[in-house]
Amino acid sequence: MKYLETSQIVPMKGMSYTMYEIEGEDKILRMLTYIPDVNELHIYPKPPVKKLYKPELCREILGEDFLKLWTEGESKKA
Repeated sequence: MKYLETSQIVPMKGMSYTMYEIEGEDKILRMLTYIPDVNELHIYPKPPVKKLYKPELCREILGEDFLKLWTEGESKKA
């Protein structure tokens, strides 16, 4: 299992970080989007995209970072 991240600016909200839980080379198991400046978090247990396009353009992150946000996202849904 590996964890990857991409980022982009969202006007009037700040930087948006999309994080992926990856199996193998590019199979997306779960993903989340986090915008810290506005404390916005969305989790996708069944991601709309199943295969990561150009994983080499992502940066690797710690699994703990992904799992911490994932747990926070689940608790907000409950």
